[in-house]
Amino acid sequence: MNYPVWNVPGIGAGLVVAIIATIHVLISHFAIGGGAFLAVAEFWSDRQADGERIRAWLHKFATFFLVFTTVFGAVTGVGIWFSIQLASPEATSLLIHQFVFAWATEWIVFLAELSVLYLYYYGWKTNSRSFQRFLAAAYFVIAWFSLFVINGILTFMLTPGSWTLQNHDIAGAFFNPGFWPALFIRTAVMMLIAGLGAMLVASRLHDDALKARIVSFSAKWVIPAALLVPLFGYWYWSTLPGSSIDLFQSGATGVGGGKMASINRFFWLSVISGGLIMVSTMVIALRPKALHTSAAVALMLLALFGVVGAEFFREMARKPYVIKDTLYSNALWVHDATPEQLAQPYFSASRWEPETQPLSLEHGEWVYRLQCATCHTLNGYRGLKGYTAQWTPVSGVRFLETLEAQGVMPPFQGNVDDRAALTSFLLSLDPERAIAGSDVKILYEQAQEAQQAPQAALPFVGSLLLAAERGAQGAKEGLR
Repeated sequence: MNYPVWNVPGIGAGLVVAIIATIHVLISHFAIGGGAFLAVAEFWSDRQADGERIRAWLHKFATFFLVFTTVFGAVTGVGIWFSIQLASPEATSLLIHQFVFAWATEWIVFLAELSVLYLYYYGWKTNSRSFQRFLAAAYFVIAWFSLFVINGILTFMLTPGSWTLQNHDIAGAFFNPGFWPALFIRTAVMMLIAGLGAMLVASRLHDDALKARIVSFSAKWVIPAALLVPLFGYWYWSTLPGSSIDLFQSGATGVGGGKMASINRFFWLSVISGGLIMVSTMVIALRPKALHTSAAVALMLLALFGVVGAEFFREMARKPYVIKDTLYSNALWVHDATPEQLAQPYFSASRWEPETQPLSLEHGEWVYRLQCATCHTLNGYRGLKGYTAQWTPVSGVRFLETLEAQGVMPPFQGNVDDRAALTSFLLSLDPERAIAGSDVKILYEQAQEAQQAPQAALPFVGSLLLAAERGAQGAKEGLR
């Protein structure tokens, strides 16, 4: 960790990023899919006898769309940058340097996207119909291209393909194995969310006939997209690393000894949310006049749950890395995780060397902040107090010694003093189990000696048995 200063009690830095990011994903997908909806609805309204009434509703939709996507989208977008650079500065730096031209392209595209949207909205009464249709279509194309750019960076983190730190091939990194299936999934999802957003705005209409037509039109965006997502999802699944599939199928032993089933729960959250959206939309399509705003809001919340499940699944599939096979979640580079470097005293190898007494509680707390706080809190989200409730001084040190064997955590950096200090600090979270770091180290060393003593005696006992066997054989031969 470069900057161990952002310690968020209760929820942790990682969950702050996740909360902001999942909300932003919903908004950004609506910003793109809603652009497609505006463009198609413009052409659709021109072909209807009551096109002006449809366009009056479309202006309401455009108002909701503009405020929701630009205000909340901008706030959450900036929030992502603010949070990730504090939670994972090493990974943020790598992504910026690796994809600097992609980021520059994205920011230019975003500026063009907003400019066209404002021209479209504020020219509602003055622009010609043909120019309005052009602006709506242009907005969608530009917005979708921003998805194209961001998708390459996001999928790189899980499936970097042939890219390595020695082979900085930006094309190979960007068009990685997961790029195309993820792009198709996100395109289908944005159409689905656009339809749900349109139904939400249409639910406020008092003209039942117009409401029924617009709801039916909006439902046609949701159902096909909901059917396509599983097909693209199967394609995406085929590109996942084997370790990610094994994690989903078999789980991993966690700090508390149980199996990590979170990745499975989030996967099924996404699947069930999508299924409920499809079934509910089919029912609504049969009786579009009966759609209430509360039901439309519930569908949008289901979409948010689906996004949460999918995004958490993608994040957990990378464990224990933030960038697959390159950078661990706690900013340890894979190429630095050699046995020799890992065995060094931690503060001698880290960028921060706080002034602490060896084996003190402060020593253990700093090890926690630098190595564990990226993913774990003490008493809240992924709280270590609960996870380590069954630890003993010896089992804690031994667990940290083979931390990477769990499959979802990076290797521990440091020597026995660092492991004993961290164990002491975690046990001290429960005052009844508090024990000095020096005592933890003594107990661990005694346990190691006791474990090795029988093993050391085995060759001696074996030689005695062999001598006895030979003596018995000689006696038999003498009797003959």
